[in-house]
This record gives sequence, structure tokens and C-alpha cells, in this order.
Amino acid sequence: MIDTLSEREQSILVQIRDTAPPAEARRAAIILMSYAGQDAATIAAATRVTRHTVWRWRREWRKARLGIFPDHRAEAAVPAPVREPIPGVDIPRLPLALLPAVGVLPDDPVSEAGRKVLHFHFERMLLNEPGSRLGIDIEAVHDMRVATRRMRSALRLFKPFFVAKAVRPFRDALREIAAALGAVRDLEVALDKAGRFAAGHPGSDLTPLLDLWDARLSEARAALIAMLDSKRFARFVRRFDEFLREPGAGARPAPAADAPVPYQVRHVAPRLIYTHYEQVRAYEPVLAGAPITTLHALRIDFKRLRYALEFFEEVLGPEAKRVIKEIKRMQDHLGDLNDADVAITQLHAIIDAHEATYSGTPAFARPDLGGVYDYAAALAAERQALLESFPEAWAAFLSDDVRRDLALAVAAL
Repeated sequence: MIDTLSEREQSILVQIRDTAPPAEARRAAIILMSYAGQDAATIAAATRVTRHTVWRWRREWRKARLGIFPDHRAEAAVPAPVREPIPGVDIPRLPLALLPAVGVLPDDPVSEAGRKVLHFHFERMLLNEPGSRLGIDIEAVHDMRVATRRMRSALRLFKPFFVAKAVRPFRDALREIAAALGAVRDLEVALDKAGRFAAGHPGSDLTPLLDLWDARLSEARAALIAMLDSKRFARFVRRFDEFLREPGAGARPAPAADAPVPYQVRHVAPRLIYTHYEQVRAYEPVLAGAPITTLHALRIDFKRLRYALEFFEEVLGPEAKRVIKEIKRMQDHLGDLNDADVAITQLHAIIDAHEATYSGTPAFARPDLGGVYDYAAALAAERQALLESFPEAWAAFLSDDVRRDLALAVAAL
């Protein structure tokens, strides 16, 4: 819903609805009807768009207000009103400290550094649970998923410093949580990208695709909420919180004081970071002509390298920020490539199912999938452009500057 509209905003929206081109007029109508309290399904039917489009423009309005209209973009910086929290919906299930930094120290035992990292991101996961339930802001699911991913990566990175059976239940629970969040997030991203394509190509009707993905998103969100409402999730939250608040819990015994065994962050972090860097560099001889599955695996290894750097960033040199920025650039490139490839596969499956269903039916009697074909072609062009530009991006990552920055960042230990 839209909670607040000033008289000026209402006046401008009515004018846009009544006089602007169709796309902007529908946009204004969506905001006005949302402010009037009408639900997404009713608005979608009245404006001849999908519910996802209704939700999208509600989100965009909260970010930019009148800035969602070309003639009013100068007003995009006007902040949206702050909505009062809804008890039981907007409040995290546990009190959260939300420290501004992880707090890793060079002389921390690696297990305790891992505990700090896990606790930092555990709180971010819980912070975004209420928003993930509501489904109003797609960034809530994204942020909750990222926090979950970071915890899974942290458990993988710090695994040698904990007793396996002590952390295995948490690892398994986080895998289940990540899967439920991923199902929602992937559809939100797919719908958002398809919606943007449709908005920029009014001649391409994507309604059949958007409606299908919208229905799947509703199912995925229902499954996510059921998982979050389960006793199993509540039990995980309680036990993981207890584990993270108890120093030494589940950790392997520290070596004797006179034993020359590396166990502090300053001793072990360089190896952990460079092990992940080695894994990324190992792709060098296999990337020429590599399939997208290999590039997707590279993206995952980039992610693990980035997280390792971020977990220890507080004790590394300032050059770490530049390395992380380069890794993120590579992740974004490979992520866009993977998203395009996955979407193309899904679109072809929809097209094939359509052809099988209407085999032998005259063309005039079939639902029109012309817009879906247009979108598939656009995605194929995007995928090809990303493949062609990848070698240049990869060469930039392998540059002397990035290697030097990584060495200097680690040398601070």
C-alpha cells in the first residue's frame, strides 16, 4: 500500500493519469489506487498490468516519489515518509545489537573470529526477516539471502577450527533457508528484469510470462513464509543464537601456550585468503571457450574469495577495498551472464510447452507469445555481449595492480 500522499502529489498524479501517455498514466493510476487502499489484484485488473508491475511501481514510488515520472525526476531526492513499524511484522524476533563492524582482531583465535563473523551476519538475517515476509521491498529478501550466504561461506571457511558435529546442524539449516530465499529472490529478479524490458518495449506483450512468474513467486513466497513460521526455524534461531553468544562453544581446543601452532587471525588469514585466490587463478588455463557452467563455477569461487577478504577486512591493509571492488565487478558481470542464461532456458521451456499444447491449432487461435520471443532474443543478445566482454574484464582482474593490492592488503598482518 501507499500510506501517504501530499495534496500536491495527489494533484500531480491525477493530472498525469488523465493527460499523460498510457504507460505513465497507468503508473499514476497504480499509485492513486494503492493510496486508496485497493489491493494489487484489483489494481492489476483495472490497469491491465500484472500484480508484479503494481508491486514494482509501489516500491519505486517509495524510493523516488514523483521521480518515477520523467518530467519530475528532479524531485527524486525527496525522501519518502517513514512508516511506523507494525508490531509482530516489522520487529525482528530477537533483540539485535547490529554492531557497525564485525570486530575481528589480529590476535583473535580464528574460531572466535569466525564466531564474530557469523554473529554479525546472523543479526542481519534476522533484521531482514520481517521485510522478506511482507514482500513489499525486494531488497529485504536480497539482504536476508546475502546474510545467509555469508554465514554459509563463513562456516565453510572456518570449518577446520570447529568440531564438525557442533556446526553441522547450523550448516544444514542455513542451506534450507538459503534455498527458500533463493527461490523467491530469483523470481523477483527475473520479474523485475522482464518488467523493465516490457516497460521499454511497449510493443512486446510479456503478460503471459509475467503472470506465470508472478504465480510462481506467490508460491515461493508462501513456502518461504511457511519455513519462517516453522518450529524448525525457530529452534534453529534459538540454538544458533546461544551458540554464537558462548565463546569457545564448538571450537577445537587451542594449542598449548608453548606449541608453535598457528591459530590466531594474523597467522592463518593470509593462507585462507590466498587459498581462495589460488582457486580463482586456477581457471586461467580453462577459460578459453569455456561453457557458461564453468563461468558460473568461477563466479562462486569469486564470491568465496570476496567473502574471505570481507571477513578479515578490518585487519587487512586499505588496499583490500580496491581488491574487493574488482571482485565485485567480476561477480556482477558473471552474475548478469548467469541470470540471462537461466532466463533464456526458462523462456525456451515455456515456448516449447506452448508449442506442444497448441500443436495443430491455427495461429489465430493461439495465445500470442510474440513478446516472449522478443524478450528471449534480447536476452540472447545480452548473453552474447557479456561473453564477448568477459576476457577484457578477466584481464583487468589479473592485472599487476590487483595482485599488488592483494599482497599489500595481506602484508598488513
